[in-house]
Amino acid sequence: MTSSRSSVDEECGPALDGESASVSALLPSFGFTAEQMGADENISAWREAVATLFDVDELASGEPDRFRADLRSYAMGPVVLGLARASGQRFRRTPETIARSGVDHIILQLYMKGGYDGRAGNFPIGVRAGDICVLDLAQTLETRATVFENLTLVVPRPMFDAHLIKVEDLHGLVLPGEGALARLMARHLAALFEYAPRMTLDECQSVVEGTVSFLVACLRGELQRRDADRIGAAEASLFRIRRYIEARLADADLTANSVAAHFGLSRASLYRLFMPVGGVADYIRSRRLHRAFFDLATTTSRPTRISEVARRWQLGSDAHFTRLFKAAYGITPSAAREAALLGTGMQKGPGRAGAEASTLTRWMREMAPPQATD
Repeated sequence: MTSSRSSVDEECGPALDGESASVSALLPSFGFTAEQMGADENISAWREAVATLFDVDELASGEPDRFRADLRSYAMGPVVLGLARASGQRFRRTPETIARSGVDHIILQLYMKGGYDGRAGNFPIGVRAGDICVLDLAQTLETRATVFENLTLVVPRPMFDAHLIKVEDLHGLVLPGEGALARLMARHLAALFEYAPRMTLDECQSVVEGTVSFLVACLRGELQRRDADRIGAAEASLFRIRRYIEARLADADLTANSVAAHFGLSRASLYRLFMPVGGVADYIRSRRLHRAFFDLATTTSRPTRISEVARRWQLGSDAHFTRLFKAAYGITPSAAREAALLGTGMQKGPGRAGAEASTLTRWMREMAPPQATD
């Protein structure tokens, strides 16, 4: 595996001759190509690179040639952008995968070749060449891809939370490639990748902020078209209330009644506002469970006790917390913590004892998105 420039760079984003920026000022990059390694080494490199996002198997199943994968990625401040070419395979993201990965991001993918079919959460999903799909890494996925080439942008959830009422609704969203919106987004992502090899760290911040704002605006419009009954004033109120709740999830006195009182609303009015997300009480509980899940998945040298996590996020007794957690994620809190330990190499597992996190895993875990405030 190598982090030097590869044929992926040469085809998708060659450096300009005479570029004045020093090498040390350019964005960190990581990648490999199948031509530079043996078959087993290529498979191992691919599995390690994508492990934070997906479990993969059935590599090149039914295909005449051996499995091949090329990858080139760039750390662009708070986001990661990468191009991948690979043989067909099955992608899965189970609750155990989510806990093991310890990342809570949204990914956008542009499929330039190939595609996949499967399920995103409880719903079917199908993607073809030219389409753009959005996946929530806090939710499950199982798909079967053909030989493909795609661009993937990994974005911390808070960068979407600030602009969308219910980020979870993005999971499985597909923008058809023939639509103008998908074409505009595709050109922007392709240009971003093309210029990444010669972009400096100083230039990166404004570019990333502009990119995420543009993409979120496009996705928000698509979600609103799917929910034409949502009105602007109610949406603005819901944004303010959600931010208030997010900043107080650890407070014992955060309830539907306290939220209604703070904003001068009746309980009925508050419920109507939160009807699109299942009601305010359910919303508070789901956000607390979400925080608890990633507390368990973000394991340090001293694993947090499950009872500590339950108390921190006001989720009741250990038994009550376990019932809520299993109903939401399909696994127990202890199983989530064990999966996280395997993911960090702190607990022995097949082929993982003592293993260090891959470059991409480290990049994604080091993303430090801003926390919600009033």
